[in-house]
Amino acid sequence: MKRITQKLWFGKRRIGWGLTPITWQGWVVTLILILIVLLDAMYVYKATLAIIILIVALICYLIVVLLTSPYLGGDT
Repeated sequence: MKRITQKLWFGKRRIGWGLTPITWQGWVVTLILILIVLLDAMYVYKATLAIIILIVALICYLIVVLLTSPYLGGDT
């Protein structure tokens, strides 16, 4: 796969393991995920539907993170 942006939205953490938002676009994507999780917890009353919404949101978030991180495109 190829990175979808020239500029990285997420970068390696200085301490610890994983990635962190490094641009405003990365922060917006992260805040959207947090908003989806909060709204899901407050307004979805069926447990099965709530879990499906969370799983789909997390998968979409992880795809965006991977496609805008240094792990794709040769920048390590």
